[in-house]
Amino acid sequence: MDNTKYVALSRQMALWKQMDIVSNNMANMNTSGYKQDEAVFTDYMVKTEAAQGFGKVPVYFTMDYGMFKDFSEGAFVETGNSLDLAIQGDAFFAVETPEGERYTRKGQFSLNADGQLVTKEGYAVLSENNEPIFFAPGETSISFAENGDVSTENGVIGRLKLVSFADNQKLLKISGTMFENTDGNALILGEPVNVKQGMIEKSNVSPIAEMTKLIDLQRSYEFVQQMIDEEHERLSNTISTYSQLA
Repeated sequence: MDNTKYVALSRQMALWKQMDIVSNNMANMNTSGYKQDEAVFTDYMVKTEAAQGFGKVPVYFTMDYGMFKDFSEGAFVETGNSLDLAIQGDAFFAVETPEGERYTRKGQFSLNADGQLVTKEGYAVLSENNEPIFFAPGETSISFAENGDVSTENGVIGRLKLVSFADNQKLLKISGTMFENTDGNALILGEPVNVKQGMIEKSNVSPIAEMTKLIDLQRSYEFVQQMIDEEHERLSNTISTYSQLA
């Protein structure tokens, strides 16, 4: 395969991954606490004999450099549900899953049959003591202070574990709104944030921007495919011409 097709295919693979990421962002634009992803690519210049000398153009391959997670805050929406919480500031709720402690900005919580504060998936929301938060039978006046203190009509019963990290980009997204910390990324407690009760944080995905991006990506993909088809036709015609001259 010649350099033209290598370059075109590398670009197509990059565009395909970008379309996957944008499509996933759009699928989660109504998921509270969702943080959108962005693909990061770089050009890799290849030094070849055909690209050396005056007037020659080097060959560029598109390389998958990684993925950037956009942790900017989404809009806050009031729900009136006392168990809906949003965090204003750079922090996450800590929850206990079967795979260990995980972190989320999705604060749509509820009480299970045992009076335990849990996520929609049934994972326990943790307190600063790394313990689940339980409410006694009959406790109805549940409130959350901006510093994370949890109270009922019987007084303060604990404080939410609100976690920040040295580098959010080192967090591993294991599901739509759930993150896992990685080795070497310092976990920080006590950062100044505000907990908003009766509110949820919407996804930070901009539907119009993502739709525009998807259309541009599809057009670019079709253009590259057209270039591959034309190059294939050119080579086929060249081979056919030489075979007739032979």
